[in-house]
Amino acid sequence: MSDKSYHFDVIVVGGGHAALVAAISACDNGASVALVTKGKAGLGGSSVISDGVYAAIFSENDSSDIYYKDILKGGKGLSNPRLAKVLAEECTERVMELESVYGVELQFEKTVATPGHSYPRRVYAGKGIGKTVTKALRNAAVEKGITLFENYTVFDLISDGTQNYGVIAQKDSEIYEFIATSTILATGGFGGLYTSTDNPRDITGEAIGMVWRHGVELIDMEFVQFYPYRLKSPANIDVMTKIFGKGAILRNEKHERFMERYPKKELETRDVLSYEMFQQNEVYLDFSNVSENDLEKDSPALFRLVKKGHEGKWIMSPVQHYCMGGIKVDEWGKTSLNGLYACGECTGGLHGANRLGGGSITEALVFGKRTGYAAAENKKDISAFNYTKTVSPTDIEVDRELEKEIYTKVRDIMWENAGIERTTHTLLQAKEELNQLAEETSSIRLTDKIRAAWASVYAASIRIESRGAHKLQNAASEKKEWEGNLVIHNRSARFIPAALDGGGRKKEQVAYENHQV
Repeated sequence: MSDKSYHFDVIVVGGGHAALVAAISACDNGASVALVTKGKAGLGGSSVISDGVYAAIFSENDSSDIYYKDILKGGKGLSNPRLAKVLAEECTERVMELESVYGVELQFEKTVATPGHSYPRRVYAGKGIGKTVTKALRNAAVEKGITLFENYTVFDLISDGTQNYGVIAQKDSEIYEFIATSTILATGGFGGLYTSTDNPRDITGEAIGMVWRHGVELIDMEFVQFYPYRLKSPANIDVMTKIFGKGAILRNEKHERFMERYPKKELETRDVLSYEMFQQNEVYLDFSNVSENDLEKDSPALFRLVKKGHEGKWIMSPVQHYCMGGIKVDEWGKTSLNGLYACGECTGGLHGANRLGGGSITEALVFGKRTGYAAAENKKDISAFNYTKTVSPTDIEVDRELEKEIYTKVRDIMWENAGIERTTHTLLQAKEELNQLAEETSSIRLTDKIRAAWASVYAASIRIESRGAHKLQNAASEKKEWEGNLVIHNRSARFIPAALDGGGRKKEQVAYENHQV
């Protein structure tokens, strides 16, 4: 193997919404930029297969302040107020730029409010296809002269412990160094580590495990969102929420509408609906009262199945959907390691215990732009620096059959013991099993994936309450003393009480030090 080096002002790792927006923003701010991705830029990751739903302020009487309060309420009091305020105040301008700057057609849902939102805020881009946006962003990046390194696997940071200087990646049998004063991680969450998920299989959290290995702080890792609007049979597709405002309902095996007792019925927030669905033996979609015209317009994939002539049951089942937790950042994407930035789903703090619909790719636009700008502002001379390589080429070699076997174990552990319904006992069991797998695995890339899963169950095993997406069977209610955030650093965690203190946080912290892992 041979080492090859590239030097840029800013390195962006990732290939979806957040990565492309961050790269464009850094370039617009005068930086030389390289985008390094394990697939094709604009054609991989979660945002590409999304339904292209953004959130913006356009309804009469709506405001950024109302949206801000909705975010805090939806996050069960754990959303970082500064991050929430930035999203609420800048979302509309960023979303409108999709049309004014990138030429993407926008459509506005002006009637139905998404669960958790006080007003209709849904904006569909490119007729509801995420790839329409990412391809437009990719084209813009190429036109601006951003260098794309595609099909490269990033497996380590170049860091001296206090300052980051870039990343190390592999392509085929070659190892490459990408050296820069600023590195942005926009690599997505860890949804692929669950057996049942609507995430692409390449969303496996290794960047989160990689930065944990370097002592970078993680936050809110216990909060994993499960998506309720997923058809399991006769096909595996998303059912658009619009139809639940036009007559569609959910029934259990007794033909009962089990969401009847909730004010918003099937349009309750995702955490509530997913958990209620999980309590049923089976859940059926009943859309007999939805007109054919509304079905075709509002849930076209479901409409196509109807037209194919399916006459049996329409079975629904929640799946893992989104990770609220991730790398701890400020409102400019700065992490706890100098020179390292992050944006998009690989970060935590914005959504607290539960994310409102329409927030994920909106977040990518808002914080991608901010992070790219801040990273470009950090330009400095790094012609001479010292660092210790923590990973050698042999560390990334892996037995493919063994990797597949271990990866299947991880996914089963996460779904069975750290899924929609968990107990402190199952979480502690998962933590020990994952820790053992990580200790026994020689491949650093696989170990980093396992550590992302481990960090999630570690945080969840500490939080003895149910809040948002974290439903604990042995502590079924929220507890005031747990109104705060768990921050993981190395093998210990600390608890930071939440407080709306002028957009900041109280300084006092309760430490959970040196847990045996």
